[in-house]
Amino acid sequence: MKFLSRSCIAAAVLVLSSISITAQVNVLTQHNDDSRTGTNLRETVLKPGNVDSTHFGLLWKLPVDDQVYSQPLVLTNVKVRGGTHDLVFITTVNNSVYAFDANDPVDNKPVWHVNFGTPANLYDADFGCLDINGSMGIIGTPVISAERGVLYVVALTRTGSGFEQRLHALDVTTGADLKESPVTINAPEFDPLMQNQRPGLALANGNVYIGYASHCDKEPYHGYVFGYDAKTLAQTAVLNTAPTSNGNSIWQSGQAPAIDAAGNLYVVTGNGVWDGVSNFSESFLKLDPHLKIVDWFTPDNHEQLDKEDADLNSSGATLLPGTNRVIGGGKQGVLYSLDTARLGHLGDAHALQHFQASGSHLHSFVYWRSAKQGGLLYIWGQRDHARVYKVDAKGAIDPQPAMMRPEANEGHPGAMLSLSSNGSRDGILWAAIHASGDSWHESRPGILHAYDADNIQHELWNSWQNKARDDCDEYSKMAPPTIANGQVYLASFGTQNTGTGELCIYGLQPDGAAPLAPKGLTATITGKKVSLKWNPVEGARTYNVFAGADALEPFHLVATGLTTPELDDLPAVKEAKFFTVEAENSNGRSASPTPVSAMSDPAATERKMPMTMPMH
Repeated sequence: MKFLSRSCIAAAVLVLSSISITAQVNVLTQHNDDSRTGTNLRETVLKPGNVDSTHFGLLWKLPVDDQVYSQPLVLTNVKVRGGTHDLVFITTVNNSVYAFDANDPVDNKPVWHVNFGTPANLYDADFGCLDINGSMGIIGTPVISAERGVLYVVALTRTGSGFEQRLHALDVTTGADLKESPVTINAPEFDPLMQNQRPGLALANGNVYIGYASHCDKEPYHGYVFGYDAKTLAQTAVLNTAPTSNGNSIWQSGQAPAIDAAGNLYVVTGNGVWDGVSNFSESFLKLDPHLKIVDWFTPDNHEQLDKEDADLNSSGATLLPGTNRVIGGGKQGVLYSLDTARLGHLGDAHALQHFQASGSHLHSFVYWRSAKQGGLLYIWGQRDHARVYKVDAKGAIDPQPAMMRPEANEGHPGAMLSLSSNGSRDGILWAAIHASGDSWHESRPGILHAYDADNIQHELWNSWQNKARDDCDEYSKMAPPTIANGQVYLASFGTQNTGTGELCIYGLQPDGAAPLAPKGLTATITGKKVSLKWNPVEGARTYNVFAGADALEPFHLVATGLTTPELDDLPAVKEAKFFTVEAENSNGRSASPTPVSAMSDPAATERKMPMTMPMH
């Protein structure tokens, strides 16, 4: 049993008090949903009225062992450490996966951490650029099956004198590989070193889908999509978008394939070779669940895009909910809107819409339907202004921006966007971007912005307004922020150009009354274990449990971040004979109720103790 002195956690009281009451939201996949809208429509805590430099800020940082390219994922009410906890998952290019308690700043050690061995490095081949600065073990965002309690992730690992890409299926409670895991990813002409597993993983149709790009367009490489059975990890399908040539990568700035209600996948390809038969550069592709191409669209100028390295796929594909439209755009800043029932094949004339939406690269879209404004599409392209476009009920986009920020960012890749709202109200647009300069070939200081989503001219907050408190160091290139349950999770490259990484967690600062003290605490000894239960507290978000050898001595913290009123399987040791519990919410911590002694007989009368505790 781990003990922490009461004095050690005193400084964390204000941090813990940021945890808020809300319906629990999971973020299990890149950009939040299969449509890749980037929205959380069930955020009831963070609102335009309380996200400002007084009420909102950095709660704590979690150091990791290298740079983070993946979006943080959140899974709530996971049974670990004898109780239920909310977990946040993050990966690094050092081939590490971390699970942290999403509500516990007291101990920044992970709930679990696994490492898959020595990763490949940028210098293992003559790639010719610094798009990735150092190690390149895990790049793509994992995907989680909440139903099975499994996290799927791909790692590039050195094996002797060679390299392998492996799909891992991890138990979310322990990080252990399942019995069928890992499997080595293979296909004809698949080179594990040259292929960059850049897009986020997707989960649909009973399969895990894995997309591939290149490193700096260094040949040989192909655009691949793989399908693996989510239960057995048997390979079910492979698509090569350049089977008789090189190129046609599926890069998408890290965005996962979009998936419609029928289970079809939508991906967009980059530079390479096009013949309209089996080789599809610069194209939108619609794939069936078995990865057969069932439809496609290629713009008129695809040959010129190939020559200029002006990839069409810098944003990936986003499905507009409630419509028949899929949208995407590339390095030229031209946005395409296509009919999902008939993409149109070759020629701009077959697109439902195409127009110059940004002066340069498009890397991240967010779509939200506002009660005040209707449908809104948000972009912040490379070397451009943040812009908002109106979208009607059928998905038609007004090509004239409805809103635009006055300032323009200076370089690659523009902002990675996410949006939180309570349905169609209280929308906040979150934009992660470098603060200045260009992030193409080096790490740059990052900044997180929050704007009123109904009026982006109104900036609510940014992480440099109170930089000493809120700064998250170097920008994590192309990793969108994750907003869930009153907190914002932001990946960071850490403090150096290579070799460091962080996860920053933001939320509300304390304000108002703390919850009432829990009642009905019982502590039962069964064998060599102690189990605790208590009555739930209205308005509580989490609970903290304390133990002591004597009721009159200072108690020690034994568990924090519990999301349900119980804790099982504590070792029965002499240092922990008496127990008490506190409730937590966004306004702080409750008082401690009368402690109880652990009884081997559940029906035994609880020992009466003084109400005044020496710990307070």
